[in-house]
Amino acid sequence: MHRRTLLAAALAVAPLAAPRAQGFPTRPIRIVVGFPPGGGSDLVARPLAQKMQPLLGQSVLVENRGGANGNLGLAEVAKSAADGYTIGHVNNSVIAVNPLLYANLPFDPARDLTPIGTVTAGALFVMVPADLPARDLRELVALAKARPGQLNFGSGGAGGITHLGFELFRKQSGAEIVHVPYRGSAPALQDMLGGRIQLMIDGFNLAKAQVDAGRVRAIAFLGRERHPALNQVPTAAEQGFPDLVVPGWQGFVAPAGTPEAVLARLEEAFRVAVADPDIQANFMTQGTQAVFRGRTEMAHMIREETARWAPIIQELGIRLD
Repeated sequence: MHRRTLLAAALAVAPLAAPRAQGFPTRPIRIVVGFPPGGGSDLVARPLAQKMQPLLGQSVLVENRGGANGNLGLAEVAKSAADGYTIGHVNNSVIAVNPLLYANLPFDPARDLTPIGTVTAGALFVMVPADLPARDLRELVALAKARPGQLNFGSGGAGGITHLGFELFRKQSGAEIVHVPYRGSAPALQDMLGGRIQLMIDGFNLAKAQVDAGRVRAIAFLGRERHPALNQVPTAAEQGFPDLVVPGWQGFVAPAGTPEAVLARLEEAFRVAVADPDIQANFMTQGTQAVFRGRTEMAHMIREETARWAPIIQELGIRLD
């Protein structure tokens, strides 16, 4: 009976234990987040890092390397040893859109990085300060046209998905609003609360506490269906902007050449962590949907996202150095 019990226990943890035979991990793992602390990326990476520590049997440390719309952090990962001890947090903008925007990236995501899996699913919200006299997109457009060039939009970085979402909105609405790029979404939110900018397009987890406190108002969801955590907010399509859809997801990558067994162990650890009830509740409290998709599906999502944004970026004429 004792032997049968031990065998059953071994089989139950086989997905995590199999790669352990390769000797991984034997020391702490570092997750590089390419944006400042307190932003939407940080709010996803840190709870997952804590949940993965007992799964991997080692400390999982988060290091913020903000700058260049996430490129600095990703460059750090790309040049790291391909051993699984340094991995990178990405969103769909950093991994799929940045290569379309930057002419001189110090790395090639397709050549230098490999997917581990995605951990969230959803889309972005249009958000304004609660004291701005605009309760929906139509009122926002009317206000911007009545005050051309006087409203400011804050993004988490020039060329990021939040910026591109704004450019789509500006193109489709004809509103004259000034773009102000920041080194991450968290400082942009602080300036919106301080009255220096009047509009953001970002993930709900960034501003949920301020929305709940009545200081920020979400006026549109840029998904194809309403967000389950904020179901009272209509989509842009419901408000007369059928083509204003800006998906947003987050995931993790490793340096290219990372051994298959190590990738499999990391992938399974993320899968288990995302399914954990604590993570599901934590993310939903933030307004984020915790959904795991593995390496193969993430690779497909990257290709799909790049193909979607390439003609839009070309049409908008956006190019960054």
